[in-house]
Amino acid sequence: MISLGELSALAHALVEADRGVETAVEELSARKEAARQLREESIPAAMMELGLNEVKLDSGEKVTIKQDVYASIPVAQRDEAYAWLEEHGFGGLLKTEVVLHFTRGEKSKAEAVMQELQSEGYAPELEQGVHAQTLKAFLREQLEAANPDLPLDLFGARAVFTTKITR
Repeated sequence: MISLGELSALAHALVEADRGVETAVEELSARKEAARQLREESIPAAMMELGLNEVKLDSGEKVTIKQDVYASIPVAQRDEAYAWLEEHGFGGLLKTEVVLHFTRGEKSKAEAVMQELQSEGYAPELEQGVHAQTLKAFLREQLEAANPDLPLDLFGARAVFTTKITR
């Protein structure tokens, strides 16, 4: 049978374990941020200042930089961003889906309603979107083409140079 003292010791051990986890998570976060700053800021800036796109280290690793883009269309700007794509001839990037929700066991009804959406009384949802990787590739292509009309802020995008190290 366990004593109250042993239970107390287990609880204290849990508190210490949780503190250790918190410390490790904070340290991991700090290390990730340091790596991001080196990868996206310090090394690209140094290499551009030296006029280099690639360098081989004495240890054998190859360091290269390339332009990349990060993007995530803010929900509040989604309609405006999609309209911009349509107006500038890039509407093909948008995927449109009609979504209907059926309960379990209504598969045959779901198949039939494709022919009679409105007459069946269902309220379909029209969803439109751009896959994140498709948007990223499009924006990278437009940046490379130096498109002056590209509204990066509308797409929640920022251009970055990233560092890649290969062994």
